[in-house]
Amino acid sequence: MTKYLLALDPGSEKIGTAVLDYQAQEQEKTIVKTEELIDHLKEIFKIYQIEKIIIGNGTGAEKIVELLENNFESLKIELVEEKFTTEEAQSRYLKEKPMSNYEKLLRKFIDWKLKKPLDDYAALIIAEKYLKTLDKSD
Repeated sequence: MTKYLLALDPGSEKIGTAVLDYQAQEQEKTIVKTEELIDHLKEIFKIYQIEKIIIGNGTGAEKIVELLENNFESLKIELVEEKFTTEEAQSRYLKEKPMSNYEKLLRKFIDWKLKKPLDDYAALIIAEKYLKTLDKSD
């Protein structure tokens, strides 16, 4: 049976989630409210055999680790550096969904940023960074 990695990008009100296999193939990603996380994870655990949870070490990470440990005792959890994942998430999103000409014009004149939450993309990038560290240790 294929084993998967679950990555979380915690924030103060919402959490980005991403499920990947160990070849960095994305299975799914989404954003959930913090209070909905446990129910969301129970659904993920029904679908995927999650071997490890990787959590970005930024805002709210300790709270999420505690929440997970209180609800899922046997899970392997690891905190990883999440520096610059927001910027990388925006870049990845814009590659997948390019800006309109109007948005490009706006960006030239003002410090314009996407209004769309990108926590799911950040979770994906956190997982990819973790997998790269595994490659280097082999």
